[in-house]
Amino acid sequence: MGQSVRMPLRVAAELSHGVCFGTPWGISLDGLLASVLWHRRKAAAAGRGEVLTYDPLAMPEDLELPLARCDLGQPWHWMCTFAHTVPATPHPEPRMRSSRTDHADLQRLAPSVPSTVSDSRGHYRKRLIPAVATVTPTVTWRAVGDPEKITELLAEVTEIGKYRTSGEGRVTAWTIEPAPGDDVWSAGHEHHPGVLGRSVPMPCVAGHPDIAHGGRSRTAVRAPYAHPSRHAIAAYLPVPDEAQR
Repeated sequence: MGQSVRMPLRVAAELSHGVCFGTPWGISLDGLLASVLWHRRKAAAAGRGEVLTYDPLAMPEDLELPLARCDLGQPWHWMCTFAHTVPATPHPEPRMRSSRTDHADLQRLAPSVPSTVSDSRGHYRKRLIPAVATVTPTVTWRAVGDPEKITELLAEVTEIGKYRTSGEGRVTAWTIEPAPGDDVWSAGHEHHPGVLGRSVPMPCVAGHPDIAHGGRSRTAVRAPYAHPSRHAIAAYLPVPDEAQR
């Protein structure tokens, strides 16, 4: 694993009816792989009678992924792109999902609760929430890593994106194929040559001054993406799929 793995790959997920993203760009491949390892670790802890929790105040451990690392900037990042959804429908499709207050949670959290909590009016009424879905039959990634180990991890990923419990982002099949003709740096950073496909620190693209990107901002460059320690100042952002249609 790690830096010893240097095989360019193309990864594809076949979808039932689209996927919901929480950002203007797609899901990170390293985040998907890390989530499988984390769930396995939680299951192993549960088997020992322990409860494994994520502490947002602690420095997170870097789970060893079957991907190569890029050390051209700090913080370093895994060599893989975010999800790419072209071709897709010209515009995302709005879908609706419902949300209802959990009455049992109210009983546990509040010192006193009325005998009846209305689902039709008031602060705790039932709500309809729009879920914006990208309708595409296939989501793709490029990466540099170990195809066999990536295949073994992704076999456990059956849904991707947001609102998975509502049926969004259901994966029907994974395809992981070597791409020996791909340039190594490009395979770990670009959707296709000349178009940035992931967030990267500034020094990482210093040798590619003409690359198309989505601007610069402070943002995370590797999983867990929510943790501040993974942020790079003025990182280059990927080109959103919407801008490529």
